[in-house]
Amino acid sequence: MKVLTWMVLLPAALLVACQSSPKEIPVIVTSENVVKLQGRQWELKSMTLDSRDIVMDIEANLTLAFGPNGKVTGYAAVNRFNGTYSFSPDGKLSWPSPGFVTTRKAGPPELMEKERAYLRALPQTDRAILRNHMLLLQNDGESTILTFLEAGSS
Repeated sequence: MKVLTWMVLLPAALLVACQSSPKEIPVIVTSENVVKLQGRQWELKSMTLDSRDIVMDIEANLTLAFGPNGKVTGYAAVNRFNGTYSFSPDGKLSWPSPGFVTTRKAGPPELMEKERAYLRALPQTDRAILRNHMLLLQNDGESTILTFLEAGSS
C-alpha cells in the first residue's frame, strides 16, 4: 500500500509541478543529492504528529539544518539540539541512535510542549521531499508530516 501511495502521489505531484516552473519539480532527497539540503536553514511551518495536527505557536522557533558528514542541528522552541542523519540511495531517511542531544533550558509550558512534539516527530520521518524553498519530511504512512520553509524565503 505504501509503495502504491508513492506510485500514485509522486507522479501527481510532478504533474502539478510541471504546470508551473520546471525548477519547482519536487525531488526525493537521496544519498546522491543530499547536498541540496545542506547549508540551508529550515523553519518549521506546520506539523502533523501521529495523524494529529499540532497547532503552531508564533513564539516557537523550530528550525533544522542538515550539515555535511551526517550532522543535523536545530532549535526546538526552547533548546538547541543536534544529532545525526543519513539518506540511502533510494531516499530512505534515517536518524541513527542515540537520538538528539539537547541543551537543558526550561521554558514556558506551551513552548516545552511544542519542543517535545517536534523532537518526537523528527525521528519518525523517513522521507524528505524538496521543492524549491520548501522541505517536507514525512513517514511512509504519512501520519507524521513536517513542512519547512527555507529561512529568508517567503
